[in-house]
Amino acid sequence: MRTLLCLRFKNAASARTGWEKLLPLVRAPAHVTGPWFVSRGLRPVESFPGADATHTTFRHEGSIAGYAIFAILGLALAGYYGDHSAPLSGLTTYGLGFVVFGVCGWLLGALCGSMLPRPRLARAAALLSQDEIIMIVGCKSSETETIKTLLYELGGVGIDEHGDFLPHLHWT
Repeated sequence: MRTLLCLRFKNAASARTGWEKLLPLVRAPAHVTGPWFVSRGLRPVESFPGADATHTTFRHEGSIAGYAIFAILGLALAGYYGDHSAPLSGLTTYGLGFVVFGVCGWLLGALCGSMLPRPRLARAAALLSQDEIIMIVGCKSSETETIKTLLYELGGVGIDEHGDFLPHLHWT
């Protein structure tokens, strides 16, 4: 599993130094991804890579919850309205109900989740001064303390940390 760390830096120079220190760790056992940067109001920062909506909102969590809810709803509707005259037709009805409703739920959940910003990150971004920058870094959950220690030594201040459930299922 992967963890996203959000840290505040006082200026662009210290954020760039932290970025340079993280580059050798990209292929290392820490499996660092990013970093991505946002400024006041979660806007992108010039000359730095911008954060995706999955880093600053609940889009990914919403898509997973939407898939689960709608897939169960699809199974229930297939059981109630489906054709169960033969084993193959019943299996097809349940399979199509699960997949079609699940994909629709995935998309609706992602849409709803992208409208909900992460509260601690949004609050910290709203309180940033003119020169401050927020860095978002992804790493293995077992390596978070090492990455935090490295970035704290460079002037980073921790804001938020959240685990990314099922990190390889970013279809939206």
